[in-house]
Formats: sequence, structure tokens, C-alpha cells
Amino acid sequence: MPAVANGTHMSSSRTDPPAPIKEWAAPSPDQFRAEILPSDQPAVLRGIARNWPLVETALHDASAAMALLEAKANAHETGVLRTDPEEEGRFHYSKDGPSPFNFIRGQGNVAGILAGLREQENSYRPSAIAAQAMLAERFFPGFAKSHPLPWVPNAAEPRVWIGNAAKVATHNDPVENVAVVAAGRRRFTLFPPSAEADLYMGPHHPTPAGARISMVHLTAPDFDRFPRFASALEVAQAAELVPGDAIFIPRDWYHHVEAIERFNVLVNYWWDAAAVGAE
Repeated sequence: MPAVANGTHMSSSRTDPPAPIKEWAAPSPDQFRAEILPSDQPAVLRGIARNWPLVETALHDASAAMALLEAKANAHETGVLRTDPEEEGRFHYSKDGPSPFNFIRGQGNVAGILAGLREQENSYRPSAIAAQAMLAERFFPGFAKSHPLPWVPNAAEPRVWIGNAAKVATHNDPVENVAVVAAGRRRFTLFPPSAEADLYMGPHHPTPAGARISMVHLTAPDFDRFPRFASALEVAQAAELVPGDAIFIPRDWYHHVEAIERFNVLVNYWWDAAAVGAE
């Protein structure tokens, strides 16, 4: 390996892409419970939500998918994050200023959020907008019935994430997670729990959304500040998902999520396997 000026060595992982996440072509719910879930390894579940009405609409026309969401939504308000164009879609800590974060928080209903996204669609450098983890039944009554996912336990409630081209910093969750791309495209980069020491995790308080996040920008890493991140990339796995695809993220696995399109919808399901079992 070539030496760098400070006498350390540069890993080839700085340029090599992460390994691909193992893929399954439309596995059955029984396959998921018997083979994928017990493995404790991430898996891409291609096409398992291909027949969802929202997915079928989004595959043909993003504007029609927006209209479908708006028609099914009620007027309840939720939290909304917004960050300036120069942040390149990253919701993270502020470099300076009175706020610890580089984004502002607001409130809005689904119609207002979608109006904001439409406003940014034609901007050369849009502001990033994200409404995160909205309980589907609270904001879109009947969603679980019209968009079923028998791969997950009945106790796992669908949560809807709506936004444009934004990046969720590397973090982990103490529960199992299946996330379905319902509109747009998303790129997932995962790291095993053993990589924690190389991810430069931030403080326990404050955090942007309750979980500690990596201080490294995965899409533009600063290896001078964070040299051990090269080791994390050596064990990383990644995949790009399109509408109808899902990903299984095992408990405690770190993940970075990048929404790529100007309009994106993710539906995810969290559950504690020890508490609810694999139904």
C-alpha cells in the first residue's frame, strides 16, 4: 500500500466501492422468516412491494404519486426538517453558528410538505426537505390495509418518510428494520456493529433525531480528520433500491441512507424481535 505523508498507510478502500449487499429476488414471507431474519445479515428484498398502489404509481409518474399521497392524507401536522442548498442534502451538525445543527425544524401537514417539495423540484440547487418516521395510520388512514407487508410482524407499524434528495447520516437502531422504497431511489450503505470504533460516532446529546450519528460525511469523507474510516469502508456493504424493493437492516447494524431523486418516499417497519417474535 502506498505511504502517505504522516507515515500511515492509505487503504485501497478509499476508492474501492463497498461490497454489494446480498440480494433475494422476491423472497416469500416464509423465506424471510426462516432464512433471512435469523442470519442477522443485511439483505435486499427485490420487488416485494411491487404491487403496492403507491409503488405502481411512482414507477410511472412521480407527480401522480405525490397526488396519490396528498389525496390519502389528512390534515395532521408533523415535524419537517429543512437545510440550505450548500449542505448538499446532509442533515448534520452545524460547523458554526448558534444552533448545534445545520437544519431548521418546522411543522406542516402532508399537503404543505408536498407543496414545498414541488417548489424545490425545478431548483438548480434545492434545499433539502424531510418529514421523517410518520406513523402511516395517523397521517394516511387505511395505509396498512392498502399497502400490506406480510414479511414483518403484525406489531410492526408502517412509518412514512417523505422528502427530496437528502442524506441521513450513519447511525444504528436497537431493533430490526425492514425499509421499503415506495417512490424515488435510495442508496443504502451498511456497516456491521463491529465497525463502530471506525465510524467516529458523535455525542449522545444533542443528536439530530435521537440516535448518535457518525461525524464522517460518507459521500465526501475527510480522511485527514477521520483516518480510521477507511477501515470501516473495508467492511461496508451497499445497494441501490428502486420502488418496490426493500432492505432488511438487522438490529445494531449502522446504516447511511441517501435519497437520490427530487421526490422520495420510504416506508419502514421497526420491531424488537425478542419482544414480538417473528410472527
